[in-house]
Amino acid sequence: MKRQKWMIVVAMCGLLGIAVLVGCGNLSDGVLFPGGGGGINIPLTPAFLVAVDSHVATTATVNVFPIDSTTGELGAAVGGSPFDMGISGAMNVVVHPNGHWIYVADGDDGSIHALDVDTTTGAVTAIGAAVPNESGTYFQPCCDPYPTRVLAITPGGRFLYASNDDNMVSAYSIGSNGALTHIGDFDTGADATGALAATDSFVWVTDNFGGTATPCSGPWNVIALRIGTDGSLTTVGSTSLLDVYCWLWSIAVSPDGKIVQVGDEGGDAQVYSFTVGADGSLTQVGTQVILNSSSDCRDIQFSPDGKFFYATDDESVVHAAMQNADGSFTELGVSPYSGSDGDGEVAVDLSGKFLYTGSSSQIDKFTRDSTTGELTAIGTPTDSANGAPMAVGIIRKEP
Repeated sequence: MKRQKWMIVVAMCGLLGIAVLVGCGNLSDGVLFPGGGGGINIPLTPAFLVAVDSHVATTATVNVFPIDSTTGELGAAVGGSPFDMGISGAMNVVVHPNGHWIYVADGDDGSIHALDVDTTTGAVTAIGAAVPNESGTYFQPCCDPYPTRVLAITPGGRFLYASNDDNMVSAYSIGSNGALTHIGDFDTGADATGALAATDSFVWVTDNFGGTATPCSGPWNVIALRIGTDGSLTTVGSTSLLDVYCWLWSIAVSPDGKIVQVGDEGGDAQVYSFTVGADGSLTQVGTQVILNSSSDCRDIQFSPDGKFFYATDDESVVHAAMQNADGSFTELGVSPYSGSDGDGEVAVDLSGKFLYTGSSSQIDKFTRDSTTGELTAIGTPTDSANGAPMAVGIIRKEP
């Protein structure tokens, strides 16, 4: 009966994304999302944090820490951690809606690693062999060992997309066991595809024309792509951005698919806001907003309800902003928050209570006030085995 109840809630809420569903009721244990294969259970309870060390002299880099679902604190690493999954240059962790399949982009060889994390023990196993992407590389700004979200999974869990640091975006279907099947490589017309984000209908990818030289020559674009029923891509259009310092490091789409935020590198940590048209096209809202001078906007992630977003930069801080309905945003008065480095990925748990950031040194942990969006640090930062936990993701389970 519980699953039938979840299906009713989905229908009543007019689901556009996970966050809309989370906000519809007190669903503390899980929801059903009508993805491929008749619907998949999306658990909300945080179980483990996966933190992957990047650009270190080992491939035993996959750290797994239990999450206290009440306090958000991380426990001691699980037995066997760090797991050697053949990953040395982790850039990006994306978690499947089922809560336990994860996909890691390795910037050292351009591969995609599909992994399964046991939601009881935290043990990690490979889902088949690593998949090489089309170019054998990913966009790494200025050759730095920092993450860019070069992988994106559609909210329904059917497809994964990868940007390839050239003109291509690669499409993959996700099988019933989590394995990836290559659909094809789509020519976007870009010079260097970088960060990307996706809904079930569209993919947006940054085009970092001019490469990684500083200052870059531009122009800089965000390309909108439509997802076909088979996961293949077609072009919707391209939007040019002005006054970019060097390259477009980060991108995120709101859970309801109506707003896209894009982050700039260097000079000033600028954020560009866009509303999304019915065809996936982007319309810029106002001019770019500077969050912090002389720093980079490394990663952007929305809260589950879409009312706030959070951004890391290389000034060792985390920014918190209120997302306005018209696409504009307002940084919270108490923001930014100090972190150990603040230059890695952001992971916000789907229950909306906790936020974690990776960095080139430690993992920072915060509780979230779901009403105000404000963050409160949890204890002291957590160390990973190799001291460079740049890419992070949250494993979830049913209670």
